[in-house]
Amino acid sequence: MFGPADLKLCGTALLLVLGVLANVFNLGVMLVQQWRSGGVKTLAVIICFISLGNVLLQISTFILVASIWAGVLCSPVLPFLFCVVVVVWLSSSSVSFWSVAWLSVFYCVRVLSFSSALFRALKENVSSVLNAALCVTLLTSCLMFTPFFFLHFQSQTLLSNVTEKAACVTRKPLFPAWVDVNIYVIVFLFYLTLMPLTVMLPTSLRLVVFLCRHTVQRSSSRSAESYLLVCRLTVALVWVYLATLLTISLFYLHAVFASGLSADMLFLGLSFYCVASAILLSCSNKNLREKLRVLMCRRNNADILTESAADKSGGTAKV
Repeated sequence: MFGPADLKLCGTALLLVLGVLANVFNLGVMLVQQWRSGGVKTLAVIICFISLGNVLLQISTFILVASIWAGVLCSPVLPFLFCVVVVVWLSSSSVSFWSVAWLSVFYCVRVLSFSSALFRALKENVSSVLNAALCVTLLTSCLMFTPFFFLHFQSQTLLSNVTEKAACVTRKPLFPAWVDVNIYVIVFLFYLTLMPLTVMLPTSLRLVVFLCRHTVQRSSSRSAESYLLVCRLTVALVWVYLATLLTISLFYLHAVFASGLSADMLFLGLSFYCVASAILLSCSNKNLREKLRVLMCRRNNADILTESAADKSGGTAKV
């Protein structure tokens, strides 16, 4: 019989497969596009950052769930490899979140028209600015979570060997003494959630308002449907983003100032974010959408050819 921990591991593995396949597809298409274009396309670079960050986030999430399922938090010493996985987990989520925010900025700046000279200059140099912002994001995301390398267990003596053998006593990893936990958690939550949110939310809302107005003015139904599709996907991506950030904030704040929530909620939220963001990117980007349509058409044609061949062979056998 499968217990709750086994079901949780299987569910995380299923989300891992779905998320990795979807994000690897997006990453592969964008890399091929970059190679064929012979230059650096900012939109493709941003999607590559999101997809690669999601792949690392999904894999590290599964490793964390599997490690907890295997009882790593019950061992007397916290393995350093577990700390490395936690750093990769947090850094990749930060890169993915910030890249989604920069993607919103890119769409907003490229689509909207501005009267201000400053914003017009930003529109002309948006590619250079966002390429530099992505590099800074990658660097700061790696540096922000370096204290997690020093996680450890508090040294304690168990009451008896019987208690140690009878049940797994889950222990909470601690930061070293030189880290002020309350201040550090608030700082990295601000960097991980609130700062990307302040970048993404205004630009996304401004873009949606502009697209809705533009759709009303358009007489062509085909172009109107295209604009409405972008609006819906943008709103959906914002809601997925907000739900994930709310889950992360609740988990860490509750872990610091209260007894702590179950990590299952956090793992499930991040896994859902990886899958949902990959699907939304595939549907919203024209190149990804066309490649996905071609892939699906090839599969359908292959199925039709297989069925027709089977029918022919069956008919020959009957004769």
